[in-house]
Amino acid sequence: MSLFKKATAVKKAEPAKKAKGIAWLVGDPLQDAVAKAVKAIVGISAEQKALEAKMEVHKTVVKKYAHDNFVGDFTRDGVLPETPMKVQTADGEAVTYVVQDRSSQYKVSEEQQEALCELLGADAVPDLLYTEYTFKFNRQIMAIPGVQEAIDKALSSAVTKLVKGGELTEEQGDSLIEADERTTFRPGTLDRVPQIVGSDTNRVRQFIEIMGSCCTRYVKA
Repeated sequence: MSLFKKATAVKKAEPAKKAKGIAWLVGDPLQDAVAKAVKAIVGISAEQKALEAKMEVHKTVVKKYAHDNFVGDFTRDGVLPETPMKVQTADGEAVTYVVQDRSSQYKVSEEQQEALCELLGADAVPDLLYTEYTFKFNRQIMAIPGVQEAIDKALSSAVTKLVKGGELTEEQGDSLIEADERTTFRPGTLDRVPQIVGSDTNRVRQFIEIMGSCCTRYVKA
């Protein structure tokens, strides 16, 4: 079996447990400058969170209005609306509605795939997705003397020689390449949503919702 195939067959290790951490105690906030600063940071942070929560309430209202218009224009025209997209008052005050295609950064989950099947039918889904592998060298193994030079000459043959020569164990040779597998939307999928689902605002809306993090939407001032 090739190194790349072995890498894709390796099961991912369990995530490390979160450390408990440590706390350094300070003195009376009325006398200790560090304690006073800590107290101020905590207080300001609480104020910020309160303001952010208040802001989020208003953003939710604007986001719904903007998204309705976005879906409507996208469905009608068949192409993404021109940017920047703004929600503007009669006196000129405006906020921006941002839509970003981030499908290359996120995996498409099984739940998303099932939702796509329900919306479009199972036969249509494979044309929207593909599975890609990202390979990287294990840094610790690459640091073993002689490995880097051998890999530069010829990857597969070099590893075979290293295993036979004893520089690497068979387990190390199989672990030399680490792979990350993910199924993602094909590039340009967001641009083609009306062509994929048809000129139906509800289906366009459903598809975008199914994309989830692959299509981020938010309002900014």
